[in-house]
Amino acid sequence: MDDRNLYAAPASQVVDTQGPAGRSDEFYIVSARKFCLLFISTFSLYQLYWFYVHWARYRRVHQLSLWPVPRAIFSLFFAHALAGHIDESLRASGRRFAWAPTTAATVYVVAQLISNLADRIPWPVAAEPIATVATLLMIVPTGWALLMFQRAANTACGDPGGESNRRLTAANYIWLVLGALLWLVIFLGVAMSFLPEQYLEEP
Repeated sequence: MDDRNLYAAPASQVVDTQGPAGRSDEFYIVSARKFCLLFISTFSLYQLYWFYVHWARYRRVHQLSLWPVPRAIFSLFFAHALAGHIDESLRASGRRFAWAPTTAATVYVVAQLISNLADRIPWPVAAEPIATVATLLMIVPTGWALLMFQRAANTACGDPGGESNRRLTAANYIWLVLGALLWLVIFLGVAMSFLPEQYLEEP
């Protein structure tokens, strides 16, 4: 006769993948404000870390063998896949977020291609400031597209406002300060390039 207590809790540990209040860690959660500050201040370099964490969490939750680092570096080739996974998670969770995943991913890819081409084309000296401004302007559609990704991911994970990751850390502030200095240097360089030559000549 089996004398074990049939009403005892199971000995193995049960892991709750949803977390507190039904929140999931399937994707990276961050508030829209924090995302925009870090994305803009770092000239969109934040997206490397952003893509990496999204893929790392998706791999961990689904126990896949994908490599997050290459998918972050070559995000142009994997943006549509990430958008599709986020949208699938939204539908499976029953939560609603009005977005067009294919459109957002396409906007990101096109903006990144334009920015990359503008950086590599050997522009005439007189056109370099215009090319720099055009490259900087591509941050807007790129940021908009990734913000759509992020808001959809937050909703899919049960934290629409990204409240669990809305505070800036000490490291975040360091990046903000360095980014502000870099923005200042670039703007000064662009402004000086438009000044008449007589103002730039040594007295």
